[in-house]
Amino acid sequence: MADRPRFSKTQLGQYLDRIAVPAEHRLYDVSGIADGDKFKYLSLLEKHHLIRIPFENLTLHYSWHRVIDVSPRHLFSKVVAHPSRGRGGYCMEVNTLFHTLLLSLGFDVSMAGARVYDPGRQRYGGFSHCVNIVTVAGVQYMVDVAFGANGPTRPVPMEPGHEGVHIEPASVRLVNEPIPQNLNQRSKVWIYQHRINEHADWVPMYCFVDLEFIPEDIRAMNLSPWKSPTSFFTQKIIVTRFTTAAEDISSPSPGVPNEAAVLDCGIDGALIVDHDKFKWRRNGVTVLERTFDSDDERLDYLRRYFGIELADEDADAIAGTAGQISR
Repeated sequence: MADRPRFSKTQLGQYLDRIAVPAEHRLYDVSGIADGDKFKYLSLLEKHHLIRIPFENLTLHYSWHRVIDVSPRHLFSKVVAHPSRGRGGYCMEVNTLFHTLLLSLGFDVSMAGARVYDPGRQRYGGFSHCVNIVTVAGVQYMVDVAFGANGPTRPVPMEPGHEGVHIEPASVRLVNEPIPQNLNQRSKVWIYQHRINEHADWVPMYCFVDLEFIPEDIRAMNLSPWKSPTSFFTQKIIVTRFTTAAEDISSPSPGVPNEAAVLDCGIDGALIVDHDKFKWRRNGVTVLERTFDSDDERLDYLRRYFGIELADEDADAIAGTAGQISR
């Protein structure tokens, strides 16, 4: 049996606190429950994770060390153990953390590597993303809690052509086919596609392989977004968090929704910070937009809309770098 880190029951409790799962809905071992209940719990965990834990690359800009450590112990400390900081991470961080949660709860789960699609070049890059593959009742589901606003919001069945809902009016699907860059056109991969409404074209987001990636693969793959000079993560700040209908756009400081708001409401949009721009989209419509005038204003929005609090020494570390806002 392969050895993987697992969280203790105490740590699982802290994790479920962090993603605002109410006590009466918590399960600590899914191995003996009915398949239908297992799938419902997986869906609940994914939704709570997307709403409460941001997809972000702040460590690459707002820290003196700029080190991305994808070990579950470090990720637990960064994201879970200090909830008042409101931190998340990018794909290799947050999907690894979620993988360890699912594994610790008794889910049948493995990780797979993914190649992100570049629409400008109309090509896939190398392996620089990862997803979780969870099997329930013999059906495999792709689960991804760290891709940003166009990432899946529910487990996606690995059934070619099956269409799933996203944030209305958008939808998502998986197709199983070769990509044009393959010399071997008999070699198929799973392609995750998104479209903004039923009249729009399907757009590939990424493709992933039907091959388990072990922790050593994830660590090696992490070097691409962390260190590559062509990685956009090193050039600008990206932060995304999914939102619910309970969040009030008129509030000057909406913060992160509480247990009841996350549990009772579906995902209806996403908050996005893209370098010096802030956007709140709900059901396909931009309802709030802002261009930041300074780093201080960006930090204020990170606190008010994402619940992210940075120490002064981390906030100061961006001075003179590509991520700094200069006016």
